[in-house]
Amino acid sequence: MLSCFTRVGKSGGETGGREMIGIAILAAASVASAPPAPKLSCPGGNTLEINDCQAARLAAAEGELKRYLAAARRRLKADAEGDAGVAKALAGFDRIQAAWRAYRDAECDALYDYWSSGTIRTSIELTCKIDLTRERTHAVWSDWLTYMDSTPPILPEPKVESGAPFAN
Repeated sequence: MLSCFTRVGKSGGETGGREMIGIAILAAASVASAPPAPKLSCPGGNTLEINDCQAARLAAAEGELKRYLAAARRRLKADAEGDAGVAKALAGFDRIQAAWRAYRDAECDALYDYWSSGTIRTSIELTCKIDLTRERTHAVWSDWLTYMDSTPPILPEPKVESGAPFAN
């Protein structure tokens, strides 16, 4: 079998197969130590089942965002008493949220249109909405629910993970 791993050197003569065996062993070791395939988060035997699962994941992400938005509004309302700047920020906060929602929907609708010829279009759109919603939740937490000092945040830091059906 060693003859299978011999090669011709620069001078035209055969070199030992040790180098090739070493390469083969390294290649086998790297394959063996490769991370496992990602766990399927949205199990389903077909596109419709995956889309249903993705829709449920979006509903959960939107529910979490609503909880963080409500906490931010409560903080702003409490801080707005007697402070015109914070009162103005509260009005801006609601405008920001409406603008963000319009952006998210336009971005993800465009992705749906781009992939409209394939069955993956709905999953792509839902993944986009899940990802952007999770990112928005984290931004709300970071901007409105944390403090500049060592005071603990009002709510725990939300996780920002991929919304892809084969992720987390």
